[in-house]
Amino acid sequence: MGSYITGILVAFCIVLGLYFSMELSIGNPVFAQDTLETETEDQLRRIAENFKSEDQIEAIVQLGDRPGDLSKTIPVLATLATVQNELVRNAADLSLETIGSPGVEHLKPFMEQDTTRGYRIACSGMKSIGPGCEIYLKDIKRLLVSDEPMRRRCGLYALQGMGDAGKSAMQEIISCVSDMDLNNQCSACRVLESYGTDAIDAEEALLKLFHEGGPSTRGWAAVCLGAIGPTSSDVNVAELLTERLANNANARPLTPTEQERILIGLAHLGPEASGAVDVVLEKMNGKNKYVSGHAAYAHWKITGDSTKALAKLKELLAISHHQSDAMFLISKMGPEAASLAKGVGRGLGSAEAGTREQASIALGNMGASANEFLDELENRKKDKDALVRVAARRAIAQIKDDVKELEEKNSAKPNKG
Repeated sequence: MGSYITGILVAFCIVLGLYFSMELSIGNPVFAQDTLETETEDQLRRIAENFKSEDQIEAIVQLGDRPGDLSKTIPVLATLATVQNELVRNAADLSLETIGSPGVEHLKPFMEQDTTRGYRIACSGMKSIGPGCEIYLKDIKRLLVSDEPMRRRCGLYALQGMGDAGKSAMQEIISCVSDMDLNNQCSACRVLESYGTDAIDAEEALLKLFHEGGPSTRGWAAVCLGAIGPTSSDVNVAELLTERLANNANARPLTPTEQERILIGLAHLGPEASGAVDVVLEKMNGKNKYVSGHAAYAHWKITGDSTKALAKLKELLAISHHQSDAMFLISKMGPEAASLAKGVGRGLGSAEAGTREQASIALGNMGASANEFLDELENRKKDKDALVRVAARRAIAQIKDDVKELEEKNSAKPNKG
């Protein structure tokens, strides 16, 4: 009897210990973070490449702040940006972005290998670094017309981070809209979306893809057509997307992802898509919560009235498995979503690292409206998750910059007294 009771007490203590360790781990300083601060850049690179190390993500993030010899660090980070592990890939992407243009020249050895693996690594680095990588545009154009689908994909991936500089490859990108590889069609659309009205030459290819492509590629075509805006042809893009969303011309139901992308296209069109409001409202009040959130965002972009959108997103914030998606959409609304700051702020204490990260991003985008959460964001700088800490630091900087800007504007106003 005594051993039975003892066993229960031991089990209870173990469970209690696990509970408190989980509770405290969210807010307590991370020992790995403190320890790695004393490591050299060479040691950080070794840890970053060690997939068995519990400190791998932390090491990758720290290399962004103190990369040391870029000729050694950039190859490590660019290679990690190609791995399957999403957390590792995101951390490498973040550090490459932090290092920025000084890292551009160190991608050259991978381009010179003239191998698909080399191109994957180099182009992943370009996508993350962005500005400055236009020095490789000639090589990127060559990849876009390669006979190998994977090399074309590498070129398209690099262009996703290159901004307006990549527009000189417009014809090559448009040719990829009709690529035999579906992934390349989607990647081409991702690039064209960022060019907006300047991608008008892609209209014909996108319309064909919209009508003849599969569910995924049709959706991406809808996104791009919306981003380009009212077309120069006889086709009314707003009506085209609205009819597809209403599913009036399709025998099979639209997938949630295709509906989401059509809604993004309508959001890009803004007031031009006013005729879609009824259909968008129907989707916003539909059973699929994922679709309803994107419909709420589209409704705001089309009407300019955030009331209905914020009500829907507030509802989604209260549903645990929809929180992160709701926060992502809220972050895109910026200060317009300030009334949801408290709901978003509660996400800072979530057990899910992704939710804490997204909450930090959303609050940062709200700017001065999220000023009351600065202390909580400071606590997140000690978060056990490295990516959450980075998001918190950025959010704090955004909020403080916005507060300072408002104070300067107010002090510059003439005193009426």
